[in-house]
Amino acid sequence: MGAPVRKLEQQLKQRGLLKGPVDSFFDAKTKAAVTKFEHRHGWKENGIVGERISKLLELGLAGTKPGAKGEGVFDVVSMNVKSNPEMSQDKVVHDVRRAARSGDIIGWQEIGPERYRQAIRDLPGFDHFMPKGLQTPISWKSKDWKLLDSGVERMHGGEAKISPNRNVAWVKLKNKETGETMIHMNTHLVSGAWNSKQQASDPWRKAMWNQHIEKMGRLIERFERQGHPVTITGDFNRNHFKAFGNQVAYDSNIHVGTHGGSTLDYVMHARNEALKKLSTRVDDHFASDHNAVVVRYDLD
Repeated sequence: MGAPVRKLEQQLKQRGLLKGPVDSFFDAKTKAAVTKFEHRHGWKENGIVGERISKLLELGLAGTKPGAKGEGVFDVVSMNVKSNPEMSQDKVVHDVRRAARSGDIIGWQEIGPERYRQAIRDLPGFDHFMPKGLQTPISWKSKDWKLLDSGVERMHGGEAKISPNRNVAWVKLKNKETGETMIHMNTHLVSGAWNSKQQASDPWRKAMWNQHIEKMGRLIERFERQGHPVTITGDFNRNHFKAFGNQVAYDSNIHVGTHGGSTLDYVMHARNEALKKLSTRVDDHFASDHNAVVVRYDLD
């Protein structure tokens, strides 16, 4: 009741959605008009005036604080669960569960051993894209997201005793609360291409690393042309480096130390007006020699 409701009703009336007078009371007719407004925009229809509607109609209502969870706000985590050498299962379970407590969408790396995969499958409240052999699966909270599509794109083949095949996994998700859709991509690039250790395989490693980035950049462009907001996680195995130039925003920062003093693990997003970064943090309380990167986004 009061001025904010009156302004809401005026806006709905102007759009031909409110039946009856503008009376500053949020009653059944006002809720019905809000539901029609949501339907018009293809959003979840619940008749609730959240931050999304407040912003669009310029109601001046108190919305969520920057960085707080709310309508359309979600956390993306990039987590490498070290498998070389393999960790004991209690450490794997610890890392997997800790990452899950921080994230709504999680991109995992080095998930090769079956027991690592099982630790992820055992997470309550999460669904997964984890086809056989994929070492970069993706998980998401099942109550918040619905899987619409998924795929694995080969970046390059492997070489015996040097590197396995390298891929990019992706999922298309729909937010059950807001109706918005987005793409999340996850990857792990070949190791050793850019470190100081001299190896006979260095030329091959560098060539495959560059090929991976080139092909992945085209994949990002493909999703952008389709109009999808895109978030990206991965272990890029190159320190303090803008892998895609200015094509993406490096939301986790390139100098935060995710692997000792190095920054190899990143969370990024392809620039899209519907997707906004709210906050970033690095969690170093893991058994793995990698830290988790957590970025909070608002998708509206």
